[in-house]
Amino acid sequence: MSFGNAFHLYLVRLRARLAQELLALLGIAAGVALLFASLVATHSLSGSISQLNAGIVGRASLQLTARDAQGFPASVLSEVRRVPGVRVAAPLLEVNGQLTGTRASAPVQLVGADEALKALDGRLVRRVELSAFPGLGALVMPAPLARSIGARTTGPELALQLAGRRSSVALFATVSGSQVGALAQSPIAVAPLEFLQQLSGLAGRLTRILIEPAPGAQTRVRVALRRIAREPRPEGVLNVQGADWEVRLFAKAAQATNQSTALFALISALVGFLFAFNAVLLTVPQRRRLIADLRRDGYTPRAVLGVLIADALGLGIAACAVGLLLGEELSIHLFHATPGYLSSGFAIGAERIVGWQPIVLALAGGLVAAVAAVLSPLRDVRSRDPLAAIAPRASTGRALSTPIAGLGGAALAVSVAILLAAPALAVVGILALTLALLALLPLALAAALWLLRRIATLLTGASAHIAAMELRSGGARAAAISATCAIAVLGAGSILASRGDLLAGLDGAARDVNAITQVWVAPPGSTSLLLTEPFAQPAGEPAAVISRLPGVRSVQLYRGALLDVAERRAWVLAPPPDAVPLIPPSQVFTGDAARASAEVGRGGWAMVSLALAGEQHIGIGDLFRLPSPHPTRLRVAAIGTNIGWAPGAIVMNASDFARAWGSPQPAAYAVGLSPGVSAQAAAEKINKTIGARYGLRAQTAAARRARQEALTRQGLGRLTQIATLILIAAALAVAAVMGAMISQRRPRLAKLKLEGFSPALLWRTIVLESVLLVGVGSLAGALLALLGQRLLDQALSHVVNYPVVSSLGVVAVLQSVALVTLAAVAIVALPGRLAVRVPASAAMEE
Repeated sequence: MSFGNAFHLYLVRLRARLAQELLALLGIAAGVALLFASLVATHSLSGSISQLNAGIVGRASLQLTARDAQGFPASVLSEVRRVPGVRVAAPLLEVNGQLTGTRASAPVQLVGADEALKALDGRLVRRVELSAFPGLGALVMPAPLARSIGARTTGPELALQLAGRRSSVALFATVSGSQVGALAQSPIAVAPLEFLQQLSGLAGRLTRILIEPAPGAQTRVRVALRRIAREPRPEGVLNVQGADWEVRLFAKAAQATNQSTALFALISALVGFLFAFNAVLLTVPQRRRLIADLRRDGYTPRAVLGVLIADALGLGIAACAVGLLLGEELSIHLFHATPGYLSSGFAIGAERIVGWQPIVLALAGGLVAAVAAVLSPLRDVRSRDPLAAIAPRASTGRALSTPIAGLGGAALAVSVAILLAAPALAVVGILALTLALLALLPLALAAALWLLRRIATLLTGASAHIAAMELRSGGARAAAISATCAIAVLGAGSILASRGDLLAGLDGAARDVNAITQVWVAPPGSTSLLLTEPFAQPAGEPAAVISRLPGVRSVQLYRGALLDVAERRAWVLAPPPDAVPLIPPSQVFTGDAARASAEVGRGGWAMVSLALAGEQHIGIGDLFRLPSPHPTRLRVAAIGTNIGWAPGAIVMNASDFARAWGSPQPAAYAVGLSPGVSAQAAAEKINKTIGARYGLRAQTAAARRARQEALTRQGLGRLTQIATLILIAAALAVAAVMGAMISQRRPRLAKLKLEGFSPALLWRTIVLESVLLVGVGSLAGALLALLGQRLLDQALSHVVNYPVVSSLGVVAVLQSVALVTLAAVAIVALPGRLAVRVPASAAMEE
């Protein structure tokens, strides 16, 4: 039989089972949609960094970079250009700032460049005039950014705040998506190099030099650049890196988010597959009759298999098309790329980037689900007996129960072993839990049916007897329905419970970081949220002015920076030496917090986060080399958490920081107040006194903590969205399949009515069956979800090194159970009510 004939046969038979095929199509489409949308959100985050980096560096393959925001002398550019084999060397100055227009303010990364950058052919600057605009200081920015802040080329000048400096700048031109593609959504503005040097107070300085070596000169140029980078100079040593260094750093920073999203994508695809499998089970009797008819007519098993594959492809292609359309809508309207806290260290745009990988993976998942579901009666095709598909079958449940239960027990043991000994394999542990759940669920259903039969003997009504009988007759279908609920609750419940623990830990970290003072004074904007943007203080004037205000007890210098350590952009916190607490006890992973605080306060010591310490192979008391502008050796006082910054954190005192960075410039002032003085009132007074003059902004510690917590929730919001959608999809899947089952049972219900059972009793029976199937699956998933929560907590704490407050997430798990159970039973109740109205005469249809 040709494939065309097989597909035509599928279309002809489709009319007889249209409702069931539509259910299977919706199930696969739901899984494809969730998988596609979550993968696009993840791909957009990394793709945003990748496209922005490529848009700037163009053909450059090497770069010389500063180790701090103060950069290095522009004279280094001449040295680089004299290196044999350097084809193009383009200077850059990159500064984080805050732009304010007539409508709003927005953080922005300003890139200062000259015409040399055009020689690298980066897409961002192909159509941008980089030579100094005659007598005019102006910026070029993406059109969406200009619209969002209310900037126009013919409008008033924009307010720009850079490192504590306030300036006014004009908008020279905008670039649109047709000119720069997805880069139009990036938070970036381009300025002439000399103009930006003047605005930022970094005259004659650069932060990067992009290099394109001549063909075959890559290695020779890299060696020469390393020699230049190691030369002693007042601003310290430099870094030599590949041009894709920023992309690699972000990949490391976003690893935890990407892994969790991948896990959810897998769970969502599994829920969709179970939905489809349940629906296809409704058509299995028809497919078996078809197999028997074809075998009886002389078709070979190969030809029959071709008919089934045509069925699977017809179902899979249609479902994938619908799923991609649904996923596109989810991706646009719900699953936004939410960088959260990471936007403080990376210039991440809001563009939605759809690459080929999410499409291919979603299509592959949908087609595999369709083929696996449709080929469920495969052994009937392979049988030597042409009528095996319609022949009576001996029950194999008992024969299979022991090995399947053994497999479930082994998978559960693997999960426990990973929890105790290998938290880095948390994703594998969750998958093992899923396998254990699927293998052990039939035992739970059998136990529930046994209990129902025992209870039925104590009841006068017949509902329990009928429900037990009906459920026993549909064993595979009942197990599949229950498994859908169980998988959904396991995945969503465990991640929601672990998310609660992570949020509690991150909130604690935000509280601890802000506990050293009552009011912060720093450059405004979200880029300064981590307090890593140093600013110039002319002769210490701002601190002196603040200290003279009524109610101000002290003004201390707080320093901080983002520092590339190996392939991690670490957050370096440098509180004043007498800050209390200098090392928050809740952030200490290994070591004594009080002793560590004393050692860090004296100088020469630091707390290092676990992930960084593990990669550097250092422990408490060990010396390590901090790759700061002036490399410094410190001892490890304690091993701590990452304080909410995924790549890792280091806590040292402000005096050590000043020596390591070779700069006395602070990133913030920590203002202490006299007893009884309101922090809000003090912040308002400081803003009125110094805000306009020095470009600084005072903010209470409580307000800054609230901003940090809001960004944390933004970054984790996508996980909550996916978890909720998985639960909703599972509830709808169960309700839809059970509704179809109820519709198929109309002749059976009519026969029961003919035997004298009332419609009300039959309706109670249907509801009881629904509660039993959904309840058993949900409760089984809930029990293992608590173990899944512990697996994820361990991974977050020991591998990613987040601060996690472990708890027993009973509330979050029970909420998942309640949502699936109540929604599914409530939806099933209506078709059940309609089905029991079938006239008794319909019993003759059976």
